[in-house]
Amino acid sequence: MRNIELTIALAVAVLMLLPACAGRKGPPDPAKVQQKMTATRDGEKELIRSTVAIAERADSLIALLDDRDRLIAEHAKTVADYRDRMKALNADYGAERESFDEAIAGYNENRAESQREFVELIDAMKKEATAEEWKAIAKYQIKKLNPRDLAYKQAGGGN
Repeated sequence: MRNIELTIALAVAVLMLLPACAGRKGPPDPAKVQQKMTATRDGEKELIRSTVAIAERADSLIALLDDRDRLIAEHAKTVADYRDRMKALNADYGAERESFDEAIAGYNENRAESQREFVELIDAMKKEATAEEWKAIAKYQIKKLNPRDLAYKQAGGGN
């Protein structure tokens, strides 16, 4: 079961890093993305309240969703900062390979830590739900929560 948790966490993190769809003509409308994500998050909270039998556990799970959103926002900022750093290094003709290696190593350390935090968060969420409750919650999250949309606003709206 741990392998499934790790796979889901890694998939979420990897999907957050995927570039925008190549077929897209431009960045998505930030207002539309925000409306969609607000509705999706509200739906997720409603699902938890209707699925989790004990109100205290439902409240704990909803609080953990806030932690998830914070982690996603932090990671989106890290990705944006890394992107900016790599652009600056690329633009600097005199940039040494060591500078690129340092930027990559720093980003990789942060990415690995973010993934560990996501796995810990998923574990904490599962401790608040039964197996059947989690099955419904995870199904919703996989189907409805697009990591690119979750991170889009936090990363500066695709800038």
